[in-house]
Amino acid sequence: MMNNYLIAGFRKTGWAMRHSLLAFVLLVFAVACKKNQNSTAATEYDPSLPITINSFTPDSGGIRTKLVIKGSNFGSDKSKVKVYFTDAEKDRSATIIGLNNETIYCLVPKENAGLNAVKVMVEAKSGAITKKFKYIVAQSVSNVVGLTTVVGSVNGSLSDARIQRTFGIAALNNDELISFESMVGNVRYISINDNKVTTLQTGFDGTQPALNSAGTKLYSIGRNVPHKVYFYEKSSLWQPQILAAQIPGSTGIIYSACLDDTEQWLYFRDKDGKFGRLEISNPTNVQILNAACGNVGSTEYSYMVYNKIESCFYFTVQSTNGVYKVSKDGKTVTEYAGFNGLGKADGKLLGESSFTSPTGMCVDSEGNLYVADSNSNLIRKINRTTGYVSTIAGIAGVFGGANGLPLASTFNYPYCLTIDKNDVIFIGESWGVTIRKLAIE
Repeated sequence: MMNNYLIAGFRKTGWAMRHSLLAFVLLVFAVACKKNQNSTAATEYDPSLPITINSFTPDSGGIRTKLVIKGSNFGSDKSKVKVYFTDAEKDRSATIIGLNNETIYCLVPKENAGLNAVKVMVEAKSGAITKKFKYIVAQSVSNVVGLTTVVGSVNGSLSDARIQRTFGIAALNNDELISFESMVGNVRYISINDNKVTTLQTGFDGTQPALNSAGTKLYSIGRNVPHKVYFYEKSSLWQPQILAAQIPGSTGIIYSACLDDTEQWLYFRDKDGKFGRLEISNPTNVQILNAACGNVGSTEYSYMVYNKIESCFYFTVQSTNGVYKVSKDGKTVTEYAGFNGLGKADGKLLGESSFTSPTGMCVDSEGNLYVADSNSNLIRKINRTTGYVSTIAGIAGVFGGANGLPLASTFNYPYCLTIDKNDVIFIGESWGVTIRKLAIE
């Protein structure tokens, strides 16, 4: 359980990191100014000369490590220069803080673990070095709020607050969360930075919400018929506002609201298999795009998520132990992963992998899909590039609230997932009545 000392430590660490970065930027500025005073002629990129990397330091680290690259013919125009770290999957672009013709100051991007290549590109020309950068992955599971199996509706500090079973959650990208406790009708606001939990709304059985790309507006559909729809805006301090009193045509329980990349429609799939959408600017316009979208199953839980990279939706049906893929128009529905009976096997999408009651999902910045495998107490990852299903957190069949390394941590029916802009995953537990944080950086 996170306590006030731990929170203070996080704040102190955040303060130290911000000031360390500021010092780094000032150093870059000072060196660049000194370089410009000594020589301005040598700062221009010369396309007739090679781009050379002589060295970089440090030779290892994790995300946002401050890296200094030494070489020649980099030029001084940041808009023309790119630094890439190449892991087993692809080139990953670093953030350039500053440069002169012989030095580049940058921040290491999130990568796969291992020895990764470093290269510099100026316009269409590139330079590389045989030396590799060792990327070290930092992994942890930690508590945000709640005490394992202790149910409550108590506001206050993160350590003192108690929550109910969470079935929907949104990360607002500023270490703020909004969670939906649909069985009791509570909507809670959680601020990690401010160390507080408050209740935004009571009497609404909202579930997995949809957040717009700007992180300023949130939508949630009521679980039960007639399916009230509420929205919450940052400009209104996230206070609930009614969008629609009902969703005509939907007859079954709904567990997710989704936005596509246009953000003009709110999509849903109900327990009876109806896949449809509601026009946000005209909420009386409800279209059922497919009245029989996938297997209905024998349980009410069916979560859905939109993948903007692939421009499609994915949804789970808990009792079928698999993940479906559906086109935006709802016409093409296919089995995507699992469907090999009850299980916890990692492997290829359909031929090898198995799930036990999958529920909530989220998608990271690269289009990888994460699934709460609720009855196995696992968090699973489906790699978009390789099509491989892997376990990234939890111990199969073991109930608990242990934090620490992801594969040594334990969960108690994780039901809903959300992800922030830094690809940090937040997990809402059902019977565990906690919200947990999974960071793999």
